[in-house]
Amino acid sequence: MKRGSSTPLRLILLITLTILTAGPVFAQDQTVLGPVRCGTKIVQVGDTKDQILAKCGQPTKIDPGSRGGGETWYYDGSSGNFKGFLRFTGPELTSIERSN
Repeated sequence: MKRGSSTPLRLILLITLTILTAGPVFAQDQTVLGPVRCGTKIVQVGDTKDQILAKCGQPTKIDPGSRGGGETWYYDGSSGNFKGFLRFTGPELTSIERSN
């Protein structure tokens, strides 16, 4: 095989890696690892549903999940709340995702 025959393969590999690493840049939703604000209150992973209700009020929408999946609460950014959704496993907040 000629020495330059691996160039197209390297180019394809470079393009593929570029696309894979750029993917998160184009995502609209962002998973938040730390706390977020709901008005003047702080919401963080580990809070309970009751605590979230006291801090943020009623969500815009609730998705009950399916077959063991967690419940998801959506907030639309009104009333000083953040815009995004909160995922629960049982009564505990396990994930915070912010929407743009």
